[in-house]
Amino acid sequence: MKSINNNLQNLDGIIQGNEHHYYLRVYYEDTDAGQIVYHTNYLKYFERARTSLLNLLNIDQVDLRKNHNINLVVRKANLMWHKPALFNDKILIKSCLKYAKNTSITINQVACRVFDMGKKNELLVSGTIQIVAINKEFKVKRINQILNCKFFQNK
Repeated sequence: MKSINNNLQNLDGIIQGNEHHYYLRVYYEDTDAGQIVYHTNYLKYFERARTSLLNLLNIDQVDLRKNHNINLVVRKANLMWHKPALFNDKILIKSCLKYAKNTSITINQVACRVFDMGKKNELLVSGTIQIVAINKEFKVKRINQILNCKFFQNK
């Protein structure tokens, strides 16, 4: 049982300095008939990486919603597709803070194809995502609980 727990600890990726690294593999279900990743799946990949980052930082989104009336939602997404990912590719999603305000966080994210044997990663998609905190009435809320975290402090 111990080996299973050791494998589970890396599900959320790792934080290196001011970057979060999240790895995934492209499955057949992610692709179109040409085995190219469907363009909207990058939004899903970026979302998984951001959720995993919050998990690593012990920021519980369920607790935020239930006990603090805070929901984190995407307000704006600006993506640029450079090259397609293909079925069975290994992908690295890198996330870092662009800037934070009282009610929002803007994250730079990139998706890169990862090669074995030391070959340089290949940029696939880059983007900037703005996350805003709202309550259940859709009013903007302060997110001091999150902004106190070192990762989300402006440099």
